[in-house]
Amino acid sequence: MNIDLFNYKFDDKLIAKYPKVNRDEAKLLAVDVQNFKIEHKKFYEITEYINKGDVVAVNNSYVKKARILGKRASGGKVEIFIAEFPSEISFPLKLNALLKSHKTIREGEEIAVAAMAGETAPTGSYFYNPPVVIQPLKNSGGGNYKILIKTKEDYDYIFGKCAQIPLPPYIKRGTEKADDEYYQTVYADYSSGLSVAAPTAGLHFADKTIKEIEERGGIFTAVSLSIGLGTFLPVRTEDIREHKIHKETYSISKETADAINNAIKSGNKIILTGTSTVRCIESSAKTDGAESKMESKIIYGAGFKVAYGRNLETSLYIYPGYNFKITKNLITNFHQPKSSLYIMICALIGIDKTRAVYEEAIKNNYSLFSYGDAMYLYNI
Repeated sequence: MNIDLFNYKFDDKLIAKYPKVNRDEAKLLAVDVQNFKIEHKKFYEITEYINKGDVVAVNNSYVKKARILGKRASGGKVEIFIAEFPSEISFPLKLNALLKSHKTIREGEEIAVAAMAGETAPTGSYFYNPPVVIQPLKNSGGGNYKILIKTKEDYDYIFGKCAQIPLPPYIKRGTEKADDEYYQTVYADYSSGLSVAAPTAGLHFADKTIKEIEERGGIFTAVSLSIGLGTFLPVRTEDIREHKIHKETYSISKETADAINNAIKSGNKIILTGTSTVRCIESSAKTDGAESKMESKIIYGAGFKVAYGRNLETSLYIYPGYNFKITKNLITNFHQPKSSLYIMICALIGIDKTRAVYEEAIKNNYSLFSYGDAMYLYNI
């Protein structure tokens, strides 16, 4: 299955560099997939599609500031992107990270970490004296390193004073203070799990939108999947089936599992928000019963721990041919061409319909990607 099937053309001017001031005023392309009927809406009108007993599931993982600027002993600048955070933090702490510098960074050298603009170390400069450092331990190639943060004090300083929201590189601007708020969902829960990128479909929900869903009798509930940097990497294999997705940690509460399982039994809609929620739910879906009467249900894992002391993890990669067990309605953003996220949408509604939906959005100047507009795919 050739990667070129999952390409499309767009004008770079459609890439959203900033979010809407009012989250829920983004455009919403609503698509009745079976009848292929398309409507142009505002996101706050999503409530029109939600009835009593319908479930809206979101990913409430918290975006941890994960972009750090540093300086080598030679004076050279280094950009550090944390690739993922573990479910439990202990010290000394080893993290997977992507390091960028003009020259190859040596294993074992120390990188002094700089405070953000507006923040200073107690010395009054942007560096402690002696400086707080991050140490690359292992170079895995391609800029991927295992890095070391030695103490909790260093960790608190780095992520309290130095780290920035990790905006995707295609936004092509520096992080601004407003991004601390806008690149975080209104329901993000620090205790549920840490991500290095936002579950962007959820960025459109405002508190008033959630309140209206609940007033209509809808059930607003959350799962948590800790999004890693690898989720957004392009698929580089010519045959998409050879692409591998890294593992991500997730959890589903009993309350959420019960809400979804009850909706399955009652025939109510289950509306998933974002591709990370899809991966979480589909990874936990089990099919029971005789072949003539198969029924899927969600298996919950409370917190991050399950039987035998293992974490719930998924490396589920969804591409055309995948048999969706739960996903019949999806709120999502417009994704980059040749990405695993775009490929998932093709698996859900078909390559031709996906291409037609994107052509309709581009023709009507919908904004794209993380800070862009949304679509609602239903009746799949």
